[in-house]
Amino acid sequence: LSAQAEQITTGEKFVHLWLHESERVYGDRLVSIDDLAKYNQLALGQARKLFQQYSVDKFYAKENSELLIFCHFCESIEEPVYDQILGVGNLGRVLSGALEQYNETNAVMDLVLFEDAMKHVARCSRIILAEGGHAMLVGVGGSGKQSLARLAAFICQYTVMQIQISSTYNISDLKDDLKAMYNKAGLRE
Repeated sequence: LSAQAEQITTGEKFVHLWLHESERVYGDRLVSIDDLAKYNQLALGQARKLFQQYSVDKFYAKENSELLIFCHFCESIEEPVYDQILGVGNLGRVLSGALEQYNETNAVMDLVLFEDAMKHVARCSRIILAEGGHAMLVGVGGSGKQSLARLAAFICQYTVMQIQISSTYNISDLKDDLKAMYNKAGLRE
């Protein structure tokens, strides 16, 4: 868990954190919509049974459900505090600001930050900051996986390196690329 005790001030917020973390650990690994719907049904059932005093139905509504995301950039990317994002508008504001900062120092990414894209950035940043974190982003080409991952890495203040493969790329080139990445990873600034 990335959450600190100072941020979890109420029982209700603890339940929200539990639901969020459960979905990240279990729900994010599911690949079919039916499986995710079944997971959501089970999570909602458990929350209703174990935490009757708190209403969590708003996060699982079929239409106009509320956002349930905890991330390291709930207020801004400059102050990493793992807390709950209160609404899509707040998440959009923070990510739009991060994208502007990214575009000032890197090649411009012309991203449209719709709700699902913003959720993916939050997921990716959580994975990147986790010790030993790793993910395989699967989807059709041109869907923005690489751009969203780059934005998440920027938010986490990491540098992205990419191997450029060509028809003449060989094992020696791979070794040189890996050597350069290892040297950069081992340097202290």
